[in-house]
Amino acid sequence: MSEKTTTDLHWDYRARSEADAAKVNIADTVQRDLELQFILRQLGRSNRVLEVGCGNGYVTRQLREHVAHVDAFDFSENMIARARELYGERNNRFFHDSVLDPKIESASYDAAICVRVLINLQNLHEQVRALRNIAKALKKGGKLILVEGYREGFEELSSLRIKSGLEPLKPAAINYYSSLSEFLPAIHEEFVVADTFHTGMFDFLTRVVFPSLVGEEKSSGPGEFHQKIERIVRSDAGAEFARFARLHGFVLIKR
Repeated sequence: MSEKTTTDLHWDYRARSEADAAKVNIADTVQRDLELQFILRQLGRSNRVLEVGCGNGYVTRQLREHVAHVDAFDFSENMIARARELYGERNNRFFHDSVLDPKIESASYDAAICVRVLINLQNLHEQVRALRNIAKALKKGGKLILVEGYREGFEELSSLRIKSGLEPLKPAAINYYSSLSEFLPAIHEEFVVADTFHTGMFDFLTRVVFPSLVGEEKSSGPGEFHQKIERIVRSDAGAEFARFARLHGFVLIKR
């Protein structure tokens, strides 16, 4: 196993320090639910699924209601312990593993899910290595549902915020955001893109419009505004907003 980074230690701590199970993996539960909407419609009842970076198991609990079995792992021992405490194991298994050096069985899964996990690695090289390891775990023709953050969206949002009199957007210090253009060649090497998803409209509304309306000091976290716009964002992602997306999702079919 790799040594723990500052980011890894952050998640070890958060596993025990955040009382609300729904917010352990991400405080913005509206964004998380938008991600889940995209993920769940890609899965079949007979699927054997690998969840990469399962955190405290909040999403695992929902995944196992839609598929035959979920193997869910995380690099944080504290996260795995909390997942077992909170949700137990039914048609799922929680275990400790590293996406950079996984001990999982090769070519044995119908689908894999990886959401905001690669941004916790240290550089593009590690992210590509992780992607290839996930590909190895899938059957030929298997499906990877990948949702990750990329640099371009932050830059576009920051540019618009500055023009609007706001401070530039600051990505979380614990995360590494490669550019999507840098990462796409590795995706195309292993997979065929079958579908896409992005949070561009959500990010434009919450990171530009919302702080412009209420002030930056009152818009530092998710709240009622996020909940009110959820129906709008669910109904139409808005292709024209893709350049503002902090997150891009892909349904990838293994070559």
